[in-house]
Amino acid sequence: MDTSFLSPGPITWVQVFAFAFFLVTLLKGFDWIVGKMRAGTKDAVSPLTIDMAAAKIEIRQLDEKLNAFKIEIARTYVTGDVITRLERRIDDLVSSVRDEMKETRDIMLKALTGRPPS
Repeated sequence: MDTSFLSPGPITWVQVFAFAFFLVTLLKGFDWIVGKMRAGTKDAVSPLTIDMAAAKIEIRQLDEKLNAFKIEIARTYVTGDVITRLERRIDDLVSSVRDEMKETRDIMLKALTGRPPS
């Protein structure tokens, strides 16, 4: 039997690179085998995922039903009288803000110029 490769001697760079290449190839092959074994479990859909998707669809349907209900309530119960009162309140609010801004403007002009606005 030839055992000359076991004899002590200097290690060449070619042997170091060959051994490193062998290790990298071995690790990559192991990683590939593990990946192939796990691929079957990744492709299977768990019941929890299916239940979650069904719940999301049901929530979307309930949201659409709620929006339709809100629109129907608005059409049925919001009368012209409610809208008229709301418009009147908005007009009063705008008038109040306008009056306050006019008073503020007058006070500022009086403070800056020293005389009341004309």
